[in-house]
Amino acid sequence: MLKDDEIIEELDKKYKIIQKKGGYKYAEDTILLFNYLKKSLSKRNIKLLDIGTGNGILPILLSDNDMIEEIVGIDIQEENIERANKTLELNEIEKNINFTCLDIKEYKNANYFDVVISNPPYMEDNGKKINENEHRALSRHEIKLNLDEFIQNAKRLLKPIGTLYFIHRTHRLIEIIKTLDKNKFSVKKIIFVFSKNNTSSMMIIEALKGKKIKLEIENYYV
Repeated sequence: MLKDDEIIEELDKKYKIIQKKGGYKYAEDTILLFNYLKKSLSKRNIKLLDIGTGNGILPILLSDNDMIEEIVGIDIQEENIERANKTLELNEIEKNINFTCLDIKEYKNANYFDVVISNPPYMEDNGKKINENEHRALSRHEIKLNLDEFIQNAKRLLKPIGTLYFIHRTHRLIEIIKTLDKNKFSVKKIIFVFSKNNTSSMMIIEALKGKKIKLEIENYYV
């Protein structure tokens, strides 16, 4: 089942996940987003899309959420999708989860999802040489999907009223808010994640398509 460059690791003490040795692996930001989703998804029969699903971490973690009817995970890297599907089998998950290898810009199921989630590439592609292997580079850098394209496609794929949840870096906050506004999203909540040294480099954003709402700000300390 495993390739030579793959390893099985524990995920949230409940599941096992297949990851690439020396490749990009899930980190604290993924778990922070999952914990927020766990308490935020309250509507029933949710159709949920994970953009840039990687090895399928978030769909696997959300597989026992009774609010979700269907999960689709899209990733441009075929090896990620292969691992995600093997992880479904490894954990014997029977929920309606479908992993697809595709550029999200080519995905056709517009106006279908109630919720879009993502831990997207967060480092700008500034033309400088990237000293990382391809797997890590595509996961971290906006090589195949930049911020504007990510938000445009989230809007396209959400229902007329839908919710976008994602985690990103705080130094890009102004750019993110401008891009969401340009695409007719209303920012519902921003949660600044503070580390032990009382600095914040990450934030979780919840934005609504098709509905105006007052912004809430929260701080979360890890």
